[in-house]
Parts: sequence; structure tokens; C-alpha cells
Amino acid sequence: MRIRTLLNKVHPLKSFVYTPCRFESRASGLVLVAMIKPRKNGKVICSGCSKQRKLYDRLDERRFGFIPLWNIPVFFEYRMRRVNFPECGVKVERVPWATGKSHTTKAFELFLARWARKLSWKETAESHHLHIRFIIFIG
Repeated sequence: MRIRTLLNKVHPLKSFVYTPCRFESRASGLVLVAMIKPRKNGKVICSGCSKQRKLYDRLDERRFGFIPLWNIPVFFEYRMRRVNFPECGVKVERVPWATGKSHTTKAFELFLARWARKLSWKETAESHHLHIRFIIFIG
């Protein structure tokens, strides 16, 4: 089974598709990167008014932390789109996997919150190779 198929089964994204995943080497070890692209018929939703708007432009690629697979950190990589509407101005689109300016997915935040119920915040941060400030911020 391919990793892309696994992601589609456990974390489907409406109006978006996963492209083939790749591994990257970092100083901290191996990292899995799953690129996300909008569907051709996908709607661009304004983060200000939550209505469908026309595409204005695209920003640079941005990474969002996701739940680790087999103790390998996973990141979603996506080029955020922007919309322009006279009432709201130029705004970044709303995406289903993250909120606001967060660099983590909602699923990862929920995953860490559940671990923090069982362990202390410090133990949760250490077991997932995160800073304690990050756990306190989402907790």
C-alpha cells in the first residue's frame, strides 16, 4: 500500500489531493513530506467571510506538521492561495487541515492533546521530539 493511499483513507481532504510523497534527510533524521494540491474543480474559500471567491495569487510553499508514521515525522507541503474581495480585502484561503497561521494540522494537535492527557506535557513533548512551549501552546 502506498503512503498516499494510506493518507487518503485516514485523513481525506475535500477539494484537495495528495501527490506522491517523498523522504528528505535532515540533521534530526528522516522526514516524510506529502505534497497537497488543490483539485482542478476545487473551491477557494475566503478565510474572512467563508465564501467562495476567485483566485488572486499563490504564496510560497508552507509546511504543516502531521501525525508521525512509524516514528517518522510527517509534513504536509502546500502553496496557499489568496483571494481578493472588496469587502474582505486580500486574504489567504481557508484550508480544512489547519486553522489560522498554525504550522500544525488539526489532527496533530488532537493527537498531542490526547497524549497529554495520559502523560505530562513534558513527557509528551520529549516522546514526540517537540519543545515544551509547543505543547503548552496547543494544550
